[in-house]
Amino acid sequence: MAAKGNEALSNEERLRAAIGPRADYYLRRWREMDERRCVTSWNWAACFAGAYWLVFRKMWLALALFILANIAVSALGAAVPGLGRYTPALLVLLTFLTGGYGNYFYRRRIEKLVASGAEPEQLAKRGGTSPLALIVALALSGALAAVAAKPLLRQIEAERAARLHSA
Repeated sequence: MAAKGNEALSNEERLRAAIGPRADYYLRRWREMDERRCVTSWNWAACFAGAYWLVFRKMWLALALFILANIAVSALGAAVPGLGRYTPALLVLLTFLTGGYGNYFYRRRIEKLVASGAEPEQLAKRGGTSPLALIVALALSGALAAVAAKPLLRQIEAERAARLHSA
């Protein structure tokens, strides 16, 4: 019986249920991608918010890959002599790749979800957005930044004190 209910909904209605907020934006972008026969489509939020955009859109696998790529680039930059000077440029490249391919990866995720045959309520729950996850991610980032900044602040204070004593 559930299958008949799913058949009654158009594919676009199912996509809208899975996308949630900003469905018009994503459907328009995906149509443009189809017309151009291209997988790239610029997404400013994906570029500048990166991991936070992935969290908000519940793209957990893409988030894990994004984090691993950032860690790998940073670790290689620290471990390989001479490569460190290219690390910032490589990290910026990762943000541009996220902006250029974010809509494509999001489309693949949503289309898989819709193809699963889930009911519209499940599509909305499993797809859509997660403002709570975004708030948690921002809070964790702030906490990590505060913890990481503490030794740096101590070092700055120690250097300032050393300069005052030597003068």
